[in-house]
Formats: sequence, C-alpha cells, structure tokens
Amino acid sequence: MAWKDRVAGRSGQQILTGANFALYTVIVIALIVLVNWFVNNHDHRWDMTPNKKYSLSEQTRKILKDLNKDVTIYAFDQGRSMGDKKDVMDMYGSSSNRVKLKYVDPDRQPALAKEFGVRRYGTVVVSAGERHMEAQTEDEEGITNALVRVLKGQRNVCFIQTHGEHNLDSSDRDGYEHFKTQLGNENYQTQTLPFLQKMEIPSDCTMVVIAGPQNDYLPPEIDVISKYVQGGGRALVMLDAGVDEPNLVKMLGDWGVTARNDLVIDENPVSQIFGTEPYMPLIVKYGTNAIVQPLNGRATLFPLTRSFEVGKDSKPGISDESLCDTSSDSYGRTDWNPDIKEIEFRANKDIKGPLTVAVSGTLSGEGDKKQGRFVVLGTSQIAENNILGFQSNRDFIMNTVNWLSEDEDLISIRSTPPESQHLNINAEQMRRILILGVFGIPVMIIVLGTLVWWQRR
Repeated sequence: MAWKDRVAGRSGQQILTGANFALYTVIVIALIVLVNWFVNNHDHRWDMTPNKKYSLSEQTRKILKDLNKDVTIYAFDQGRSMGDKKDVMDMYGSSSNRVKLKYVDPDRQPALAKEFGVRRYGTVVVSAGERHMEAQTEDEEGITNALVRVLKGQRNVCFIQTHGEHNLDSSDRDGYEHFKTQLGNENYQTQTLPFLQKMEIPSDCTMVVIAGPQNDYLPPEIDVISKYVQGGGRALVMLDAGVDEPNLVKMLGDWGVTARNDLVIDENPVSQIFGTEPYMPLIVKYGTNAIVQPLNGRATLFPLTRSFEVGKDSKPGISDESLCDTSSDSYGRTDWNPDIKEIEFRANKDIKGPLTVAVSGTLSGEGDKKQGRFVVLGTSQIAENNILGFQSNRDFIMNTVNWLSEDEDLISIRSTPPESQHLNINAEQMRRILILGVFGIPVMIIVLGTLVWWQRR
C-alpha cells in the first residue's frame, strides 16, 4: 500500500491528529513561557480603585526618587497577619532600589525587635544609617512621614500667640488642631511664642507663623519679626479681611507687598460646582513658584480673603511674586467690615479682578546671612479645621511650609485618605437581587439540566 494511501486511511488520520495535538501543546507551552517572561521583566500594576489605594502618591514617589542613601523598612508582625501591610511596603520596594524590605516575626527575632523598641505586633520601622523612626500608622501616609523624619531630622514651626490668633489645640470649626496634626505628620514640631511674656524668636525656630491676629501687633513686636526675616528667617503671615492692622501692613509694605483693605468677591460660575459662595473665592489660577506648581488643574478655597498688590514699590534685595489669583469675574470690595451685609460692585470705588490673594517673597541676607523667605495669605481661614480638607488646601498650606523650610523635595500632592465604598440599594432592587440569587439561578440550573438530560435520553 502506498504511503499516501496509508495517510489517507484511518491510521493516517490518527497520526495527523496526534501531530496536531503535539503542535498545539508546544504552542500553548511556548505562550505560557512567553507570558511568564514578559510579566517577570515588565512588572506593572494597574490601580483601578477610586482613591488609588494601591498606588503611591506623588509626594512619596518624589521622595523615593531623590533618595541618596539606603533605607530599610521593617514590618514586625506574625506572618499570617502581614495582609495589606505587605502590599503597601512592596510598592516602596519596587519604586526604588535604595529601599530594602524586611518582614520580621518579633517572636522569632526578639533581639531585633528589642533593638528598635518594638512592643506590639504590626509595628513598621523606617531605618537609615544610625537613625530609625517608628511609623505612626501602617498605611502610606504613616510610612512616608516616618521616612521624612528619618531623612530630614526635626524642624520647629513657631506660632506667635499674642493678639487673638487661632488656637492650635482647638478642635472647633475655626481651630487649628488639624493643621497642627498635619505638621506633626510631616515632622514639624509646633510651639507657641507668647510675645507679651518674652519678645524674641528662639534660634531653633525653623519659621514663625502669624495666624490671623484680631488686632494689630505693637511696634517692638514688628521690629523683632522684621529683623528675624531680614536675618535669614522664615515667616508665614495670614491676615484677615476687616481687621485693622496698620503696623503689620507697614511691615509687609517694607517687603514689597501692599495689603489692601478689602473683601474679595468672586462670582465665577465654576465655583457653583463646589457649592461655594462668592465671598469664598475658588482659586484655580496659580503662579510659577514651586509651592503651587503641583496644584495646576486643582482648586483651593480662600474664604473671606483680602487682596494684595505685588511689587508696587520695588526695592533692592526684595523679590515678590503672586501665588494665587482670582478669576476675572472677581472684585475687591474696599473699606469692608463685618457690619456691611449688602455687597455689590461699585464702579468708582471697588477694584476689578483678577486679584492676588497669596504672595511669596525673598529678602537678600545681609553679609553672609542666608536669604529670608516669607509667604503672605489674605485669609487665615484656609487652615481652619473645617476648611483645611477642602480639595487642595492641605497641599497648598503644607507646600508653603516646605518651601519656607527649604524642603522643596517634599512639595507635591499628598496621598488621599481612604474612603469607604458604599453600595446604595433601595427596597425594590434588594427584592430583585433576592429573587434572582435565591430562586432564579437555581431554577435556571435545574431547567437546563433537565433539558440536557431529556435530549440525551
């Protein structure tokens, strides 16, 4: 029998079938090997969660990118309890080759746990060189803040408490407790300076903050603050509309910033999306300073703010620039005070926008002294407990603090707090799910099974 006839016969068909099966098997194995190689060499994850739970924030990625020393992150826990902690830490390890991860069972390595002062399961410790710091929480914010404390050391933010400024320890709507907490999270210690008791700024103050005084500073106090900044110090000055402060205004004028006695009204229709009032300008236009560069495309809120004129009388050694501007639909109601209830634009008296509501500036140091820096805001309400969490207010305030302390590498957008996800179902939808899940699917399976049995029968 000829070869072609054999192939055409039944045995030939079996040979071809076997050859095809072998070929397909080889192809499948090759595809599996190729996919594994691609995954191992092109590791990437897609985070589809609304708040990017499984992605590092811009700030963290920036810090990791700029690392100039090796960092080790320790997780002290029992193996079965690592859970989400391992997911978070793995993101740090995959983002920088300078980050080493170590998962330690404190019961099996008690000496190492004692060295780092570990007292409870779930503790995360960040170590670099001879310094180490325990993370306050196990999430990204806690680990990154511990990393910053290890890398940067301690810095002090000194709040002057003399003339009715905001209370750092108050949890009320207008308190600064959340601001104080955020400063602590990013390794800034806070302390108050009661000028009426001792009129001086300690040498260990990284910066001073004037947080919405309700009456003017005395000339001797102004002299202390002015000399401090001119000598290379840093100051964050937050004023409020409707408060008469001629001495503070004069000090700012010496720094090239003219504080207007007005209330900014912004009738930009975009603000309606956020449900804000015209006396709470929504800022979406920013300058070129590093403070606001990450905020492009984002919104900040400046409630009850006054405006400034920048560089009207330019002086040698002083450099000012606008940080935040209102829209062209805004105007400044001059000579405003809280007793004025009806507000409308007056063509011959009020100032047409856009208006500057935040200014940054530098003062050249005298001799070998370093450059002084300052930031002036037209409202102190931006950092209040009830406003700090609005959109990008927290990022703006903390970026300002970072710039004043010359920690520009920390300027960024911070991680978003986790949000609970809810499934809202009404009674009718719940009834349909119950019918489909409890009765519909089982009945459908029985019917399909019966049909298959009947056809085979």
